[in-house]
Amino acid sequence: MINLSKSRYCKGLQCPKILWLELNKKNEKDDSNDNSLVLETGNRVGELAREYFKKHSLVSYNEDKRVMLDETMAFLAAKKKVICEASFAGRNVFCSVDILKNSGDSLEILEVKSSTKIKPEHYDDMAFQYHVLKNCGYNINKVSLMHINNKYVRMGDLNIKKLFTIVDCTSEVLVKQETIEDNITRITDIATNETEPAIKPRSQCKKPYPCPYIEYCSENQEEEEQKADKEIIINKTEIKSFLKTLSYPLYYLDFETFIDAIPPFDNTRPYEQITCQYSLHIQEKKNGKLKHKEFLGEAGSDPRRAVAESLCANIPQDACVIAYFIQFEKGRIAELAAQFPDLHNHLMSIHDNMKDLIVPFRKKAWRSPAQNGSNSIKAVLPAMFPDDPELDYEKLDLVQNGNDAIAAYLSLPNLPPAEQKQVKKALLEYCRLDTYAMVKILEKLCKLCI
Repeated sequence: MINLSKSRYCKGLQCPKILWLELNKKNEKDDSNDNSLVLETGNRVGELAREYFKKHSLVSYNEDKRVMLDETMAFLAAKKKVICEASFAGRNVFCSVDILKNSGDSLEILEVKSSTKIKPEHYDDMAFQYHVLKNCGYNINKVSLMHINNKYVRMGDLNIKKLFTIVDCTSEVLVKQETIEDNITRITDIATNETEPAIKPRSQCKKPYPCPYIEYCSENQEEEEQKADKEIIINKTEIKSFLKTLSYPLYYLDFETFIDAIPPFDNTRPYEQITCQYSLHIQEKKNGKLKHKEFLGEAGSDPRRAVAESLCANIPQDACVIAYFIQFEKGRIAELAAQFPDLHNHLMSIHDNMKDLIVPFRKKAWRSPAQNGSNSIKAVLPAMFPDDPELDYEKLDLVQNGNDAIAAYLSLPNLPPAEQKQVKKALLEYCRLDTYAMVKILEKLCKLCI
């Protein structure tokens, strides 16, 4: 038998083959898509949610679930009003409730999520908890979900009451009770079968969460793949059309941002993109020498004013600014302009004169099978320059992608000076490659039109 926790139950609903592989072929798991940042955010949000109720009793985590069950029973017997991580088990199922409100004759389940809204999968999570507690003989009068209120704007000390929204989900949870027993049986039967499930990769591989076994399943799927395009496509007319929109000097710009469920500074909201870094390559004339400017904010302090001032110092008004997928950079510049009225005109001049390097690739002016259908810079760059170590993100130290950058930046305040220096260097090198990559891509497009 397999003991189903609420996380295992939800994985099984997504695809029961995930559980079979965890039991039988765990070494096939791909850990490259590290979700440690998401887990850390969830843990911090969970701890804050407990403070919402101030006086509470916490069941300590223990590998031996019986210890947690016994501590929960002791808190209930002592008539504790709010119990966090209260744990229950029965008939090969187990769950810990984020927050349990005890009124004596009935209980209320509160599930805590770091998201800013209720998602369909959250109802399954809560329904499983209701099922476990109900089958343990408890009277459940309400099931609610606590999530982040993205309308909250921090000013001064964090207001936990305003940070969270609590939504009654009892009716939706009760509806799901009709199928939960069948789901548990089905998931358990597939997960414990000796034979590997014949479940092919489909949409369930990515929703609601990316599956860590997708590469294994894809490699073992027997299907014929047809690829129409085997050669690189070059449309010089489209390339030239794009190049005519540019004027020297060129300013290649890329931002890095961080987000946090818990607003870190005054005048910030949950999950707001906070611009903390940029790289800028400057080219005065075609094939001219490159100049490089960069900025990295001080972690732990609000970097936005310093970023805005630095941008205005390094990019003149009406300059031709190149970015890759400019909606992101435009969005951040518009936010800075709205926040700092004295810099508004200069920042919006930068905003209004941006050119998007993704355009020729969207128009299939240059296309390679090596892009695997993606126009992102991380797909175009290795397709254009497959053997250039100078343009290989995987050769970078510590920071190789956007998630690495966020995690690295947020870690800075807690690092000793020597490690801080190393991480800052890695952040700067990563951002620098983003703009240098644009320089090389444009250079290649120009050469194709000679």
